[in-house]
Amino acid sequence: MIDGFGIQHMRTPVYSPQSNAAERVAIRNTVHSATGEAPFFTVFGHHMFLNGSSYKLARRLRSLVDHEMAGMQTKDKLRVIHVKVQKQLEGAYQTSRQRYDKLARTLLAKPGQEVFRRNFVLSDFSKSFNAKFARKFLKARVIKSVGSNAYLLEDLQGRSLGVYHAKDIRL
Repeated sequence: MIDGFGIQHMRTPVYSPQSNAAERVAIRNTVHSATGEAPFFTVFGHHMFLNGSSYKLARRLRSLVDHEMAGMQTKDKLRVIHVKVQKQLEGAYQTSRQRYDKLARTLLAKPGQEVFRRNFVLSDFSKSFNAKFARKFLKARVIKSVGSNAYLLEDLQGRSLGVYHAKDIRL
């Protein structure tokens, strides 16, 4: 025990922070960027106290609940929190969507168009073949569009290759 501070050192398993009690408290008590609230507050409607002295201080200062929810019943508090979190999540979703839409690549291939398809080949050491040295993309021809982001492809000799997602096709 470290003198004067009341801290006791405890070891946890390597690469396993979930077994560390301090990490669990930090995760529950940290404000989430999408919801704008700590998970503990979102679930229970009040902030988490890490020790008894913090709770005693909060009682003396009469700050156990947020001012906007003082005197409310628990179910009403949770309803207010739920509405607030829903608004925050919607805002986070819109921000994320805008960021994604800026970077998203659309592929508009037409039937008969030649494209490059990703080569999904595996290593076969019995044949002394290493996939690392294979070509990453091979030429193919679009037969037809299947949905909004998939295409039925054939090789240049006319043999069907199957359906490929747009992310695996280059023009």
